Amino acid sequence: MSETGFENKWRTDLAFGSVGVQLAEVEHPLEIYVGASDLGRPRVQVRSAARPALPELADVVVVDRAQHGPAWVLTLTLQDAQFLEVFIRLAVDVVDRTRGAGSEDDALRLMSAVFAQWRRLLTPTPLHRLGIEALRGLVGEIWFLCRRASASHAFGDALAGWLGPLGSPQDFYYASSGLHEIKAVGPTARTVKISSAEQLDAEEMELIVLMAPQVPQAEGDAINLLLLVEEAVGRLDDSGVGRGELDARLKRLGVDLTDDYYGETWFKVQSVSTYKVTTEFPAIRAQELVLGVEAVRYELVLSALEPFKTAYEKV
Repeated sequence: MSETGFENKWRTDLAFGSVGVQLAEVEHPLEIYVGASDLGRPRVQVRSAARPALPELADVVVVDRAQHGPAWVLTLTLQDAQFLEVFIRLAVDVVDRTRGAGSEDDALRLMSAVFAQWRRLLTPTPLHRLGIEALRGLVGEIWFLCRRASASHAFGDALAGWLGPLGSPQDFYYASSGLHEIKAVGPTARTVKISSAEQLDAEEMELIVLMAPQVPQAEGDAINLLLLVEEAVGRLDDSGVGRGELDARLKRLGVDLTDDYYGETWFKVQSVSTYKVTTEFPAIRAQELVLGVEAVRYELVLSALEPFKTAYEKV
C-alpha cells in the first residue's frame, strides 16, 4: 500500500471536524470519496453505475448500499475512533488495488476481493491460549512498544500507533517514521514468516526482526508477557492514560491474561535487526496478485535480506 496523498488531507479534515466527502483520485476507474458523515464519523463512499457487492466487515464499520437515480452508492462509516488509522489504510488499499482496473466492473471485483481480505484482518480472535510462536511474536511487539517506540513518542501516542491487533497488515504506524513490521524469531530460525500479501506491500517501511529465544526464568533480562503488560500499564499510569486501549488490543488478539502460561513462558530479546523494505525487497505484494488469489502466507530467508539491512543492535 502506498501513501497516495489523499489520506493526509483526510486526516487533517477529520482532525478539524470537517464533514462531507471528497473525491480521493480524479483519474481512477472508480469514483471513491473519503470524508466524514454529518456526525463527524470517518466515511468512504464508492459511486458506480453497476450495483456493487455488499461487503461484510467487522461490526465497527456500518455498510450501506443505496441507489440514487442511475447510480449506486456504497457507503462505509467507521463507528469506533480507535480504528481510524486502520480504516484509512483500508481506503488506501482499495484505491491502490483498483487503480489499474480496465473497467468499472473489473474495479468492483477487485474492490470486493480487497474487502474480503480485510474482513479477515478486522475480525477479533476468540479467547484462546497462544502457541509458542504467536506468543513470541506478541512479546516482540510489546517489547518494541515499551523499549523502542516509546523512546520517541509519549507512551499513549506510542500505544495508539500499535495497529496490528486492530486489523492493520503492519504492526506499527507513526506519521514521523512510517510503517514498522515486527517479527520475533528463535535462535535457529532461517526464515521469517509473512502472514499476508499486504504485510510488506508498502513503498517504504521497516521490517524489524528480534532474536528472542525462549529462556529459563533465571536468565538475566528474561521477560514474559505479563511483565511487559505490567510495564506498559505502569507507563500509561505515569502518563495519566488509562489501560483501556491496551486491554482492547489484547482482547482482540484473544489473550486471557489470567492464564498462568503467560507468566511462566520466558523469552530474552538478544538482538534487533532492521531492514528497509523497498520496491526491490523480496516480497509478495497484494497489488501484484491475480484476481482470485487470497490468504497468501510465505516465508523470507533471512540471509537473503542482508542487502537491505540498515541496522543491527545487540541488546
